[in-house]
Amino acid sequence: MNKVVVMGTNHTVAPLEFRERLALIQTQNQNDDADALYQGKSSDQSPIKLGTWLQGKYQIQGAVTLSTCNRVEIYATLPSDQDPYQLRRFVTESFQLEGELVDKYTYVYEGLMAILHLFRVSSSLDSMILGEPQILGQIKEAYSTALKDNTADLLLNRLFTKAISVGKQIRTQTNIASGAVSVSYAAVVLAKQLFNHLKDKTVVIIGAGKMSELTVKHLVENGVSRVIVVNRSCERAERVAEMFNGMPVIYQPNLNFLAHADIVISSTTAPHHVIQLDPLKRVMQKRSDHPMFLIDIAVPRDISPETAQLENVHLYNIDDLQAVVASNLQDRQQEAELAEKIASTEAMKFHGYLNSLGVTPAIKSLNQKFQQIAARELEYCLKKGNLNRQQQTVVSTMIRSLIKKLLDSPTRHLRQVAANADPMQQICLLRELFCLDDIDSSESADNFDISE
Repeated sequence: MNKVVVMGTNHTVAPLEFRERLALIQTQNQNDDADALYQGKSSDQSPIKLGTWLQGKYQIQGAVTLSTCNRVEIYATLPSDQDPYQLRRFVTESFQLEGELVDKYTYVYEGLMAILHLFRVSSSLDSMILGEPQILGQIKEAYSTALKDNTADLLLNRLFTKAISVGKQIRTQTNIASGAVSVSYAAVVLAKQLFNHLKDKTVVIIGAGKMSELTVKHLVENGVSRVIVVNRSCERAERVAEMFNGMPVIYQPNLNFLAHADIVISSTTAPHHVIQLDPLKRVMQKRSDHPMFLIDIAVPRDISPETAQLENVHLYNIDDLQAVVASNLQDRQQEAELAEKIASTEAMKFHGYLNSLGVTPAIKSLNQKFQQIAARELEYCLKKGNLNRQQQTVVSTMIRSLIKKLLDSPTRHLRQVAANADPMQQICLLRELFCLDDIDSSESADNFDISE
């Protein structure tokens, strides 16, 4: 009987410096894309597929590796009585890490705890941003790679299939993924509230900092069709405009570049307001007071707070956006409680299911043992008793019923134990008590198959 083990590290237990050393290198060779390591690479300098290496050199029965920007995890199957030391040895040797660091910055879970951990990961309960959607796709990709490399055994196949299902279930049955939880995406949410939709809208980005670039990216993904990039430097404006197939414009204090803007995002390092009340007032008059949505994510602020008094001007600063994020995070935290319950329930169910698979061979062996004994005794009885066919049927039926009643209690007990705990100790005791390892597999007992 095998067990599931996970060894890994993530943003909650290890600093970036350690995660960088443990990160799996994504490499593209001539044949395919696969997780690979250059530590411990082969003599011809070609990368070694991680799952295959674990199965070969480290004798792990099955392996799936999950590598993202915030976590590196190895899911493996081992015999129930085997210590997960092989995984630790793999990590220390392959990444040339000190054992003390590995012990300090990694975690190891077995059995139910390993199952629950993966279900929490697939549900984004263990993510840096609660409810983020990327992790489920990353798990699917890791599982797909293991299938392609033939390193996922039957147990891991069932585990990862279920983990993906649980991740989808939690996103369907809870609101853990609802609401904007980043400043850049909060701007998109507010813009949608003002305009209903963003199709055919024009966005003007002033300053072209990293945060404003990300905000524009989200806006474009949500339908914005035209991007204007304003900067004091023409070269910088052209470079950022190229990213969005937009138009570069040199900044002018008269703000005429806002004449057709629906959404304005400003993020400069200017020590003064780059959008002031009077110039914006004149622009709004020229555009017949068509609504304008302004997002000021600069510190100090780029847009004069006085502009908010203008009709049809909707101004939000970075604190406004962060308030939206905080409110949504609070909502997600409340939904996380329900998600945790679902993950725990499903993990216990799956653990019980795996344990039931482990007791099935023992139950079958016990049945077979009793059937063989009954078959021998019946044969002896029929020879000595000179019974007619009707009498033989009565005796045979009686023996079948007797075996079922004798085995009913131990069978139910084993399945009960399997549903709630590791049944290995009981299985070993059962095999020893009834000498189940000495069963003659060549001996037939078809007439006493009590599993019918």
